[in-house]
Amino acid sequence: MAETYQIRRVDHTPDWKEIPKAAISNYRWREGYTPEAYGQVVLLDKVGFLVRMSCKEENPRATYVNENDPVCKDSCLEFFADFNPAGSESGYLNCEANALGTLLCGIGPQRAGRQKLAALNIPRPEIRPFKEGEWWGYELLIPLSLLQTIYGPQEWKSGSIIMGNFYKCGDDTAVEHYGMWNAVEWEKPDFHRPEQFGTLVLD
Repeated sequence: MAETYQIRRVDHTPDWKEIPKAAISNYRWREGYTPEAYGQVVLLDKVGFLVRMSCKEENPRATYVNENDPVCKDSCLEFFADFNPAGSESGYLNCEANALGTLLCGIGPQRAGRQKLAALNIPRPEIRPFKEGEWWGYELLIPLSLLQTIYGPQEWKSGSIIMGNFYKCGDDTAVEHYGMWNAVEWEKPDFHRPEQFGTLVLD
């Protein structure tokens, strides 16, 4: 059964301790390392969707520094989301970042043929990494201007649905690992399975 997450609407940056967490607790394909990790999302009214990704990991691998580097090879937290699953062929955003805040972000309906936002000359998400003791992560603002450019005008109201998933991975870390919020049933590591996204519903 697909997971469901409730997105709260707020008018200022929230106290994240009060925002529901989506636990990235389904680890597949490899064994031996299952770090505690979470995703959270709110709709910042008239601004955009604010995403917080966090992981308990003392020494995350962080080697990539340039935009759109293959950060999935580092210790990486990812948010994939289709913000208009019922009315657009644009597909889903994939937002992936390491502990340095190096961001890879693209758009497309599937793994093949994805377009980097930087190459499209359109607004891009704003990222702010953080490190708090054993925890690291980032806050990511996905502006409404970006979503309107990709998906066209939309009205965000109670009951609006986004399809997406939260991930934790590390292809080249000491222990290769792949974690997700909504389980992906596939024979090999592949986060680009939009048909297996969970449901995010606006409160």
